[in-house]
Amino acid sequence: MFIMIDGIDGSGKSTIIEAWKKNLTDNGKKIFDLKKYFLDNNRYPEMSDWIDCDIIFSAEPTHAGIGKILRDELINTKNNYSATTIAEAHSLDRAILYTKVIIPALKNNKIIVQDRGLSTSLAYQPSQNSELTLSKVANYAGNQIAAQYRPDHLVLMDIDPNLSFDRLTSRFEKVDNAIFEKKDFLIKASKKYNDEEFKNFFENIGTQIHHLSGEEKIDIMKAQAISWLINILK
Repeated sequence: MFIMIDGIDGSGKSTIIEAWKKNLTDNGKKIFDLKKYFLDNNRYPEMSDWIDCDIIFSAEPTHAGIGKILRDELINTKNNYSATTIAEAHSLDRAILYTKVIIPALKNNKIIVQDRGLSTSLAYQPSQNSELTLSKVANYAGNQIAAQYRPDHLVLMDIDPNLSFDRLTSRFEKVDNAIFEKKDFLIKASKKYNDEEFKNFFENIGTQIHHLSGEEKIDIMKAQAISWLINILK
């Protein structure tokens, strides 16, 4: 099973991911944290590193190779790379991630929970530049691979962009310096996640879309997300 969670910056995805990790670990599941592995080793894992786990937690962009360049250079607020360059880099990072981890893991019947992915590119890149239509972005090689190995479930965090922006500007423990953390961009991206074209794309490739509120108090938000996950994994 492949579960992806997405939403605009500041929507609560990281909070949900951490709640899922804790709940699964507390219930005896063995987790492989791909993000932590990248940060600790600065390279991709071998299959032997994750084959004995129950669930792989992944995230995009990755924290190694192209993904690290994306985070540190291409989407950093101090720089000004084109939307096309960023879209192409995401596609390449995704192609490598799927080739090295996601596809082998799915073929070995692992459960994958991923923070961001193809859905992000289809909402963010068209929001960054209107000439990058959803269909054009979807046609990049890495994105075609991701569509072929699409998530079974896509969880979208629903939140008022104004609230997410307030969260981003008030937090100190997680500062990404990403070009996307601007109110006008968040408003555009929020609309893309709710576009009929976006919905139809994922439904046509066999992905079920679900919605969780990112506006609840943290304890309520965590409880709702955990309840949803438990039900899906039954």
